[in-house]
Amino acid sequence: MGYAAPEYIQTGRLTSKIDVWSYGVFLYELITGRLPLDKNRPKSEQKLLEWVKPYLSKAKKFELIVDPRLKRQYQLKSAQKLAAVANQCVVRNPKSRPKMSEVLEMVNQIVEASTGAGNPEPPLKTKPFVDTSRGTERKHNRRIIDSRSGDKF
Repeated sequence: MGYAAPEYIQTGRLTSKIDVWSYGVFLYELITGRLPLDKNRPKSEQKLLEWVKPYLSKAKKFELIVDPRLKRQYQLKSAQKLAAVANQCVVRNPKSRPKMSEVLEMVNQIVEASTGAGNPEPPLKTKPFVDTSRGTERKHNRRIIDSRSGDKF
């Protein structure tokens, strides 16, 4: 439900592959402008992942799920490529999902291709994040830093 991967709902154990699932849901949220779970919509449209499936196969159908607030000011092929990345992220079998570093690379390639090869803006990069707020270092967490603006995610 929502951002939770099926195996997390079943076991309650957190893994990096659960984060990949959640990121896939997030990508669909960006593409569609919809919440992962929206009880205010008709029954057939309440669960985002179930709702998008029938629209992914053809360009004309796909355009029906893209956030209308974008007013067609987007590159259809780039949106479809992002949806393909999202699909890889929300594969039921966690072992079949890509690593987050691979997802980042795929998204960067899409961004680079859509903005042109000569764009002076560098893609997003990951930097190790050390949390010392509790007096112990945790090196496994990462922050994504947009080197264009310095924003941290």
